This record gives sequence, C-alpha cells and structure tokens, in this order.
Amino acid sequence: MEAIPANKSNDKKTTNSTYSLNLALLEEKVVSLVTMVKSLKKENADLMNENKSLQDQLKALEGSLVSETKDLEELSQEKIMTKMAVDDLLKSIDELIDQKEK
Repeated sequence: MEAIPANKSNDKKTTNSTYSLNLALLEEKVVSLVTMVKSLKKENADLMNENKSLQDQLKALEGSLVSETKDLEELSQEKIMTKMAVDDLLKSIDELIDQKEK
C-alpha cells in the first residue's frame, strides 16, 4: 500500500476548511437576507397602512370639497335670487315714485 503523501492530506484539510468557511459565509449571508426580507415586509406593511390612511383622508377631503362646492353653488343661486328681488323692489319703488309725481 502506498502512504498518502502529507501534501494530499493537507490539501484535503485545506479544502474542507475552505468549504467550511464558504458555508459559514453563505449561512451569514442567508441569515442577513432573511433579516432584510423580514424588515422589508414590515416596512411594506407599514407603508400599506399609511397608504390606506391617506386614501381615507383623501376620500374625506373629496367629500368635504363636494359638500363645500354644493354650498357655494347654493350661495351663488341665493345671490342671484336676492339680486333679482332687489332689482324688482327698486323697479317697484321707481314706479311708485313716478306715479306719485304724476
């Protein structure tokens, strides 16, 4: 039988050591990536909640805007009606003055 040269034995130890280091490094990277994924999922959930909240605020503001627009339109109509009523009153006053002067 041939004896295994010392070099080959050392090469196997070096190779095993290198594999162990590579596996440890790979494990660290996987753990780091898992941590990052968890963090990103939490951040995504937080952003989704914030998005929902902002959508609710937007709907409320849109509803308020619609309501205010309707109120403004009603006030505009009231203004027109009031102006017409004042014009009619002024016309009636002018007619009364003209009749009284005759």
